[in-house]
Amino acid sequence: MTLDLDHATMQRLGRLVADHVATHLSTLREQRLFKAIPRSQAEPLIYTPPPAQGESFETLLGFLQERVFPHHTPEPHPGFLGYVQSCPTFPAVLGDWLATGYNFFGGAWAVASGPAMLEVTVLEWFRQWIGMPEGTGGLLTSGGSTANLMALVAARHRVVGEDAGRLPRVTVYTSDQAHSSLIRAAWIAGIPRPNIRVLPSDDSFRLRPDLLRAAIHTDRQAGLIPLGVLATSGTVNTGATDPLPELAAYCRDQDLWLHVDGAYGGFAALTSRGRDALEGLGLADSVTLDPHKWLYVPFECGSLLLREPQRLRDAFEILPDYLRDLGTTGGEVNFADYGEQLSRYSRALKVWLCVQSFGTEAIGQAIDGGIGRAELAERLVRKSDRLELLSAARLGICTFRLHPKGVDDPAALDQLNLKALEQVNANGHFFISTTRIRGALALRICSCGFRTTDDDIRRLMGEIEAAAP
Repeated sequence: MTLDLDHATMQRLGRLVADHVATHLSTLREQRLFKAIPRSQAEPLIYTPPPAQGESFETLLGFLQERVFPHHTPEPHPGFLGYVQSCPTFPAVLGDWLATGYNFFGGAWAVASGPAMLEVTVLEWFRQWIGMPEGTGGLLTSGGSTANLMALVAARHRVVGEDAGRLPRVTVYTSDQAHSSLIRAAWIAGIPRPNIRVLPSDDSFRLRPDLLRAAIHTDRQAGLIPLGVLATSGTVNTGATDPLPELAAYCRDQDLWLHVDGAYGGFAALTSRGRDALEGLGLADSVTLDPHKWLYVPFECGSLLLREPQRLRDAFEILPDYLRDLGTTGGEVNFADYGEQLSRYSRALKVWLCVQSFGTEAIGQAIDGGIGRAELAERLVRKSDRLELLSAARLGICTFRLHPKGVDDPAALDQLNLKALEQVNANGHFFISTTRIRGALALRICSCGFRTTDDDIRRLMGEIEAAAP
């Protein structure tokens, strides 16, 4: 059997897949959420040894439809509110398919100049949207975790260079609301774990500049080397944004690197409310943004922007003999020189197709709708005598808990809210999650998907209230 399929066969199989995906996306509201099964059930259902002879594609698709696809929680569902979701548009899905179908090599300009220019284009859009200066550059990544890591490596190289003996004295600073990927990025970048300063946040869940200044002064007095500040625009716990203008001014004065993790919140810059909340984002030395969150493209797609993109080349560029033919001469970009991936596919195509298909006005309206739905949830919490607000709605996130009159024991409240979570998720209409806010177990909603409506929020809050005794 040849591996090279004929044109008619490829068309037929492609239509099967396209029809299946279209049916899935168009019937999301009728589907149940939260459908995971334990491995003890999944293994006998799904595992098979590799076959010596192939099966028909129709048979394989039937296997997937029956045994694999039913056991996942569909993030694009209008009731998926548990985490910052990936809710891709269909043109973006098709962009992903085109990129993989053509199998563009996204690492070198010489072999894919058109797709590389698309990546330059969408990165320039991002730069303009968040207000970074001309000359800013970077690359698209697998996600925010990778982008945060590459920013830390570039910052480390700026300070330490090839002098590995200085690395044990390097310190970085962040808040107790920072995403875990920032901490992990510092670990992987070689920052000693005791040198990662996680500082208490203020009453609005933001990094405190006074504690930051004190910590850096103390560390310098002790002979340590402060590297930089890891700030956030849109924390996943509460949607808070650190005081970026003040942090940027301090970092410039102290010659520190300011990295901002805007993986989910950064694209709120396409709305007027978002721009106000993200004031100062463009002042950072580096910024992480995730198109697979609030720009409505499918996994995987993150990005990293640096005001001095040469810092990435300084940290990552390697020119072995077998790649010298792919060198650049006239301002072209080999994205493999800017990060850890040599072989990389073209993520830009799905971003470009999504933005070109709908325009920034429609996308901004969708983002603003998510911000507004979290604010609606806050208003409903404030009106209820059974619910307690734990953090105000910010950038599409709101946290609260059931707190009926007469129930004040912290352990009892935690158990009540865990029971409510299980009950709501078991109903299959919604999927929500928990976090902890100042020690209290909180129910959290992240209203980022464009399919969710105000009526969905009202229905969800009714289900939560009904779970109280």
